[in-house]
Amino acid sequence: MSEPVVSSIPADILGSDNPKDYSLTLAKGLAILEMFSEDVKAVTLQGVADHLSTSRATARRLIMTLEIAGYVEKGRDGYTLSSKCLAISRAYLGINSVLSILGDMVRDLAARLECPCSLVSLDRSDVMFLCRDPSRRVYASRLALGDRLPAHASAGGKLLLANLADDALRAWFGTVTAAPLASRTIQSYPALLAEIRKIRKLGYAVTESELEEGVLSLAVPVRDNKGTTTMALITSSMTTRTSLAGLIEANLETMKAAAEDMSQAFGDFLRHNA
Repeated sequence: MSEPVVSSIPADILGSDNPKDYSLTLAKGLAILEMFSEDVKAVTLQGVADHLSTSRATARRLIMTLEIAGYVEKGRDGYTLSSKCLAISRAYLGINSVLSILGDMVRDLAARLECPCSLVSLDRSDVMFLCRDPSRRVYASRLALGDRLPAHASAGGKLLLANLADDALRAWFGTVTAAPLASRTIQSYPALLAEIRKIRKLGYAVTESELEEGVLSLAVPVRDNKGTTTMALITSSMTTRTSLAGLIEANLETMKAAAEDMSQAFGDFLRHNA
C-alpha cells in the first residue's frame, strides 16, 4: 500500500503566522481525505502522521473524528473512505453537472487526437485535474481526477498563470518552491515572466521536459460565460513520438475548436444556473 508523504495543507496555513480566520484542525482533516486516490485505498495512523508532519497522537484524534463523523471506516489495512463522502461531492460531480459533459468532450478529443487529454484549473501553486481521459498516459505516475501538478512546470498551469498581472504573478511565484523537476524546469521569476508574456501573445502554452524528462504538453484556454479563462485543455505526448513543433502542428487547431465547444457548454451552464 502506497501513501503520500507530502502535506497538501497550504503553506500559509501551516506557517507560524496563521491567519486567525483559519481552522488548522479542519484543514488537517480535509488533508486526510485528500490522501485517498485510485492508488491509495486505505491510510494508517503513521501514514497520516507522516503526511501531515504531526504526531501519531494528533493523527489518531483526527482520524477518530472523521470516523465518528462517518467519513472513514476502520478496516484490516487501515482506514478507508465511507459512502458518506459522496454527500460532499454529489453537488459538484452529479450526473448532470457540467464536468460530466466536459468529461465526455475531453474523452472524445483524446480519441480523435490519439493522445491523452485533460482539463485542469489553477489551485494555489498547482493545477488540479477536473476531467481526464484515463485510457492514455505519458507521465510516469498515474494521474486521476483531483490530482495536482506544479503549475509553473505544466503547460496548463502556465496558461492559467498568464491571466495574472505581472505584480500578481510575482507575488504568486514568491509562494512556490520552483524545484528542478526536469532539465528545462523554470526556476526563476524572470524566466517565468518571459514565458508568460510569450503565452499571452500566442494564446496557448507548451512545455518540453519541464515536468518530466521527454514529456511534451500543449494547452489552450477554456473560458467562462464572461470570457475569462478559468480552465486549460491539455494534450501531451513524448519526444520519442514527436517533436514539440509536430505536436503543435498536428493538434493546435483541433484543440482550439474543442476548447471553444467546451467554453460554450461551460458558459451555457453558468448562465442557466446564475
